[in-house]
Amino acid sequence: MTPDEMIDGYVAEVVLLLPHRQRADVARELHDLIVQEVADAAETRPGRAEAVAAVLAGFGRPAEVAARYRAPIVLIDPSDSRRLFTLAAGGAVLILAGAMLGELIDHVPPQRDPAAAADRATPFLFAWLGLLAAWFAVAGWWRRRHPDEAWKPRPIPTDRISRPGRLAALVFYIAGTLALVDPPGMLRLVSGGRAAPAAYHAMEYDDDFLAVRGPVVLALLILSLALQAIVIGQGRWLSWTRQADLVLSLVMCVVLTWVVAAPVFVSGAADRTAKEIVALLILISLADMAFSLRRHRVRQAVLSR
Repeated sequence: MTPDEMIDGYVAEVVLLLPHRQRADVARELHDLIVQEVADAAETRPGRAEAVAAVLAGFGRPAEVAARYRAPIVLIDPSDSRRLFTLAAGGAVLILAGAMLGELIDHVPPQRDPAAAADRATPFLFAWLGLLAAWFAVAGWWRRRHPDEAWKPRPIPTDRISRPGRLAALVFYIAGTLALVDPPGMLRLVSGGRAAPAAYHAMEYDDDFLAVRGPVVLALLILSLALQAIVIGQGRWLSWTRQADLVLSLVMCVVLTWVVAAPVFVSGAADRTAKEIVALLILISLADMAFSLRRHRVRQAVLSR
């Protein structure tokens, strides 16, 4: 192969990787550039063929050269990669945790199988990753189509709370705790005593739950309510109240996982429904802890500047 054929072949491989409308212009530009480089290199090399080979090696693979002449096809913007990874990892943890909780609810030892839980989580995991990829791809495409959209400022996270909102939530949580102490009594109060006897029986706790797990859950709920009352009194989160809330939330998630591993109510239907609600609360609590911790770190980073 002659030196000119080497140049023409290289240029042809490059332009074949480009859109049709660019090929003629790029072919002329690239050919002239290579010829000029070869002429300069021939002054220090014994033959033109060696000079051509050295110049083409310096240019790199045809695909690399073609990439310099066209905008790359990007599915996920580089600026979104970190957030995508964070959401993907966080979602994967929640999905796997949900699958493990489902295994605890559906089976008793020794039928529980972590591998079965992983198999159950796999379709949801792939669906979550696909949804994230689609979302960020559409968001990136929209930003590229509307580059002039102005940035909208967001309020900086603060330690202050809304006392009325937090107080209303505390009243709601106290009512919920009282309902958990005596579910049949709450059902009697709500229904005016007109519920069927079987409904009252279905709301009775299992004896083993009342012996150990129930009192532990109740103690944690009372501690959580007391902590929220302190936060309301202060009107803001303090360093120690935030840390105490995080520790208490983690302990609560562990204890609730322990709770769903054994019967809670005497009725099978009520027991399963209660466990599914508890499992959902665990997942929500984990997500809320991660979100709150991130907000706190963002605030600390802003204030430490």
